[in-house]
Order: sequence, then structure tokens, then C-alpha cells
Amino acid sequence: MLKTLFSYLSNIHPLTDEVAEKLSSSFEIINVPKRQLLLKDGDVCNYLYVVLSGLARMYYIKDDEEICSLFIEEKYLFHSPHSFYKRKRAYEYIETLEPSVLARIHYDTLQELYKSYPELNFIGRVITENYFVKSEERLYLLRKHTAEERYLYFRERYPTLLQRVPLKYIASYLGLTLETLSRIRNKIRS
Repeated sequence: MLKTLFSYLSNIHPLTDEVAEKLSSSFEIINVPKRQLLLKDGDVCNYLYVVLSGLARMYYIKDDEEICSLFIEEKYLFHSPHSFYKRKRAYEYIETLEPSVLARIHYDTLQELYKSYPELNFIGRVITENYFVKSEERLYLLRKHTAEERYLYFRERYPTLLQRVPLKYIASYLGLTLETLSRIRNKIRS
């Protein structure tokens, strides 16, 4: 089941058989139902997750409203960066949007692997860089683009999510109201 993950990691840096075996024994595979919270505001994020199948989202609460900050599809790794790396309480939630199969590795185990296998440090750095680039792209999108441009970007970049994610979450991710998103979609269809 971890074959796809190892293929992804090997594209960043080749994995020796020893590293692949150690990683394989370090990840726990879990089946998670739809709408399961993996992390709550105030908890410490102890796990790095990988979506093997399914879908998850990250969000935070502002003025009693859920604000989506990330959608996580198959093969992607995720955690609450602030909480995971700083070992502090999270200010966000992580929830599955579909029944999901996840692989997870505990923070302490990952740190031990980083110490033992320098190539994993390189892989971790590249994955972290990619995460922050993606985060910066979203911030730029929210700051510099019109509502319609944001939707078109999302539609082009994440076409499968339009079928899998409720529109209210997509609207939140794009910094729009559901009504505005519906108007934009209707305008583009006509």
C-alpha cells in the first residue's frame, strides 16, 4: 500500500532498500471514516499523514465560521506545520472528507529516521519547500486576484476536487461566499 508513497519519495531522492524497509515498518496504516477529525484546535499534531486513498481538508475557525486552508488528495503528505514542527498546540482542524486510508508516522519516529538516514532529511526538505510554495501561491491568489480569477485558477489546478469537495468548502478556500461562487459558476457556464 505504501508503494505509491515510496515511488513519490524516490522521485525526490532514490531510496535504498534499507530506508524503504525502515520507512515501511515505521508507518501505520489506518482506515478513517468520512468526517473524522484527525486534529483539533488546541491539540498537538503528533503525526505526519499520507493520503493513500480518500480526501482530507484543513481548516480553522474565525468568527464562528470554518475557513478551509488546504485540501489533501491521494499521495500527498500533510500535518499542521506549526504544531508538528514546533511541538505546540494547533490552531486548526484536520478532517477527512471521504472514507480514507491513511499512512501515518509519529513525530518522534520521523526525527529518529532523519538522524539515521540523511537522504530522508533531503526528501523532507523538498516536501516542506513544496508545501510552502503551494501555501504562498494560495496567499498570492487571495491577495491579488479577482473572485472569478480565483475560481478559474482552482478549476484549472484542481479539477477533480470540484467533484469531490462541497462547494461551501471551495468557496471558503477561495475567500468567497457560497453565493458569490455560485454566481461565478453560473456566469462561466452561460
